Amino acid sequence: MGTKKISSSLKSMLDVYQQPFVLVDSNFTIVASNKAYADQYNLTPDDIIGRKCHQVSHNSPKPCAEVGEDCPHRRMFKSGQVEEALHVHTRPDGTKDCVEIKAHPIRGDDGEILYMGEHLRPIETHDMLNKNDLVGSSEAFLDSVREAGILAPSNLPVLITGESGVGKEKFASYIHKRSLRSSGPFITLDCCGLNETLFESELFGHEAGSFTGAQKQKKGLFEVANGGTLFLDEIGEISLTLQAKLLRVIETGEYRRGGGNQTLKADVRIVSATNRDLHDMVEEESFRRDLYHRLAGHTVSLPPLRKRKTDIPQLICFFMQGMERKAAPAGETLRLLDQYNYPGNIRELKYIIELAALKAVDGYIYPEHLPDQLRNQRTKEEDYHASAKTPADAEADADSKPSQLRRRDDAAVLGTDTQQVLDTLHTCRGNRRAAARELGISERKMYRLLKRYEEMGINVPRPYQ
Repeated sequence: MGTKKISSSLKSMLDVYQQPFVLVDSNFTIVASNKAYADQYNLTPDDIIGRKCHQVSHNSPKPCAEVGEDCPHRRMFKSGQVEEALHVHTRPDGTKDCVEIKAHPIRGDDGEILYMGEHLRPIETHDMLNKNDLVGSSEAFLDSVREAGILAPSNLPVLITGESGVGKEKFASYIHKRSLRSSGPFITLDCCGLNETLFESELFGHEAGSFTGAQKQKKGLFEVANGGTLFLDEIGEISLTLQAKLLRVIETGEYRRGGGNQTLKADVRIVSATNRDLHDMVEEESFRRDLYHRLAGHTVSLPPLRKRKTDIPQLICFFMQGMERKAAPAGETLRLLDQYNYPGNIRELKYIIELAALKAVDGYIYPEHLPDQLRNQRTKEEDYHASAKTPADAEADADSKPSQLRRRDDAAVLGTDTQQVLDTLHTCRGNRRAAARELGISERKMYRLLKRYEEMGINVPRPYQ
C-alpha cells in the first residue's frame, strides 16, 4: 500500500491533541505529526515527516521488532485493533523517556487500515513527587498527596491509613520533607512483633546496668528523633499497656530512659500508620480512645493499587530506573497487569516486575514471565460475578446452611474465593490474623475457611518470616 497524501486540514487537526500524536503508514514512515510529538524529540513536525518512526523514537535504523522489542505498529496492522506498549524512547541528545503507547487503526472509507495513529503518554518520573518516591497521577492518589501537603507544614500528629503495601512510609517521609522539621532526623519504628520490654527500650532507651546485658547507655528513638519526626508504623499492633505509656509522652512531652532518673523532653512530631481500622478497635476496647484522638485527629487515607490502576505504567517505569536488569512489559503483559487486583498493592507490583525482569531475555516482559496468579486470571465476566460477594459474604452464606448443603457448596465457594484468600495469605507471609483483616473477615472465620481448604486437599501457606 502506497502512502496517501495527508490533507492540510487533517494535519491541523492533530494539534488538537495536547499529548504527542503521529500518523505512521504501514512502512513505518511518519506522514503527519502534531507539535507535541515533535517537541518530545526537540524537533519540528517538518523535521519528522518522511522519516521512519523507529528512527525518530529510538535512533535506530531497524524497526522495533527486529531488535527484540515489542512493536505496537506491527501488532496493530496485524490485529486491526488498538494495541498498547510501554517503550523507552531516546531523544537526539541521548536522553531517555519512558512512554505509554496506544496504537490506533486509522481506516479509509473502504475499511482498509491506512495508518497507525500513535498516541504517546510520557511517563513523568522525575517530578517533585518522585523525588520523594511518590509516583502516580491518578485522582485517588493525588487526593492523598494534596491532603498530606496541607498537613505537612504544621506540627500536628498525622495518622496514615491504608492496606499493607500502599506506601505509608513513603508518605510519612514526604510529610517530613515538607515540614518545618525537614532539617531534622526522620526515624522509623515498626511496631509489629515488639514485646513491651523491647518497645520501651526502642522508644525511651535505657541506662547502663538497667537490666541484664545492658552494658552501656542506649538512646531511645524519642531522643534520636529530637527536632525531627518519629514515624510509628503499624501503631495498631501495640498493647494497651504500651499505648498508655506512649500517650503519656505525647501529652506531657516527658519521659525517662529505662533504669534512669533524669526526665527528658521529647521534641518530636509523631506520624503514625496502620492497616487496621483503629475506630473499630476503639469500639472493641483494644485501642485507647484518648490515644486514638491524639493520633487520628488528622488522617491521610491512601488508596489501594486496585483503585489507582492508571498509575501502573508510571510505577513500572519508576521501578525500572532502580533495577540492574531492565525490561519493559509488552502489550499483552500490560493488559494482564491491569486486570490483576494486587492484594499486596505497590509492594507486590514491584516484586512482580523485578522477578519478571530477571526472566526476560530480550528486554521485554511477556505473559510467560508473570506469576501464575496473573496468567491464570479469570475473564472479566467471571470476575464481575465473583465480586458480587466478598469472602465475608460467602462465609456468612455458608454458615447459615445445614452442614450437608455447606459441603455441597464447598466447590462453588472455593472456586470463587480460594485464589484471593491464598494470594492474600501469601502476601501476609502466612499470618492468619493479618490476612483476615485484609479480606474483611473475622480471624475465626479465616481459620474455619483454611481448615475447610485443608480438608479438601488444598495446600495452605504456613506462617514464615
